[in-house]
Amino acid sequence: MTDDLMKSSGSGDAGNSTHADEQRLYPKVRFRGFDEPWKKVKLGEIATTYSGGTPKAGNKKYYNGLIPFIRSGEIHSNKTELFISEAGLKNSSAKMVTKGDLLYALYGATSGEVDISKINGAINQAVLAIIPKQYNPYIISLLLSKKKDAILSKYLQGGQGNLSAEIVKSIKLILPSKNEESSLYPLFKVLDNLLSLQQRKLELENKLKKQIAFYLYSFTLTPNFKHIEVKNKKLGDIVDISNGIMGDSQKKSGNFKLTRIETISNGKIDLSRTGYIDQVSDEKKFLEVGDILYSNINSLTHIGKNAIVKEKHLPLVHGINLFRLHITNNQITPNYLHGLLNLPKYKWWVKSHANPAVNQASINKTELSSLVIKYPDLDIQNQINNINYSVAQYWDIQYSKKESLCQLKQFLLQNLFI
Repeated sequence: MTDDLMKSSGSGDAGNSTHADEQRLYPKVRFRGFDEPWKKVKLGEIATTYSGGTPKAGNKKYYNGLIPFIRSGEIHSNKTELFISEAGLKNSSAKMVTKGDLLYALYGATSGEVDISKINGAINQAVLAIIPKQYNPYIISLLLSKKKDAILSKYLQGGQGNLSAEIVKSIKLILPSKNEESSLYPLFKVLDNLLSLQQRKLELENKLKKQIAFYLYSFTLTPNFKHIEVKNKKLGDIVDISNGIMGDSQKKSGNFKLTRIETISNGKIDLSRTGYIDQVSDEKKFLEVGDILYSNINSLTHIGKNAIVKEKHLPLVHGINLFRLHITNNQITPNYLHGLLNLPKYKWWVKSHANPAVNQASINKTELSSLVIKYPDLDIQNQINNINYSVAQYWDIQYSKKESLCQLKQFLLQNLFI
C-alpha cells in the first residue's frame, strides 16, 4: 500500500496550482492517481447535528430501563452505567443515537473528544450527535480529532469549559473526494485495529505481570523460594525519606531538570515531564541511581505511585511534592523495594493511612516511615529482581510497539490529511 503513496506539494502532479490558498488544499502525501484539490467546508454543511438532554429530574424510575444513557465523560470508553426507561425517554429531552453515529463531547474534561458510538443509546446535553450526509463518519472523526487542540485553544480558557453545537458546526474541515476517501479509510482502520490489539495485549501482559509479582513476593513461584527466612523492618529503618526543593515546575529550560508529580505519572521517570532549575545550592538534592521517587501528595487513586531512578535519568534534581526514598540499609536492594512498594497490599496500606482532602490526599514522613516491609536475604532478592527484569523488558517491548503505532498514525494524520 505504501508504494502507492506519492509526495504532493500543490504543483505538478498535484494539480499545477500556483496560488498559496489553493496549495493549502493539497495534502503533503497522497495515493497515486489523485490530483484534484480537496475542498474546504464547514461541518454543519455536510452533517446534521443534535444534542440530548436528561431524563426528568428527580424521578429515578427513568434509570431503571434498558436504554444506555451516554454522557460526555463516557465518550471513548463506551461504558454506560445509567439506563433510561422508554417512559423516561419519552418524557425528557434525551435523544437517541444509533451504532455508527459520531459522538462529540461539548462539556467538561472530555471537551473536544470524538468517537463513533458502538451502541444504540440516549445522549445527554453535553454530547452532540453528528450524522454525516455523505462522508464516512470515521474519516470525519479523524479530522475532528486532529483539530481538537486548535478548537480548545480558540474557544476554551485553559482547555476547560463548554463548547456549543454552533461552534462545532462552524468547524472548517478540508475533505477529499469520495474516491480518495475510500483509499484512506482502510489504511487507518487497519492501524486502529492494530492499536486496539496491541492495547489489549498490554492490558493482558499487565495482569500477568501483577500475577507474577504476587507469586514472587509471596515466595510461592518456585520450590526454591519455600521455607525462606523473611525479615520485618519499618520503612523508616530502611530508607531516608526526604522532601524536594522548590522550583518552577512549569519552567521550559534551565541548567538542570527538576522532578514534579507528573514526572512519575506513568510509573516510570518521564524526562519529558519535568520542570527546570538553574542553580542547586545543596548537592544532596541531586538524585542517585537506585533512589525511589514516591508520590506523597496526589489524588487518592494515585497516591503511592513511585518510580526508580536509573543512570539514564541523571543528572536530575529532586523537586517538591515527591518524596525521595534513599536506601540506607545494605540488606535490601532498590529494585526489590521498588517492586514491593508496587504490590497491591502496600498501595492499599498507603491509601488507608493517607489524610484525605477535597481533591487530593497526602501522607507524611512519620506515617510512611511506620510501614512494615518484609524481605528475604539478598540472594533471593536478586533472583526475584532478575525475573522481574525479564518480565519488565518484555512489557517495555510491547509498549514500544504501541508507541510506534501511535507515532505512525500521528504522522499519517499530519501528512495524508490537511
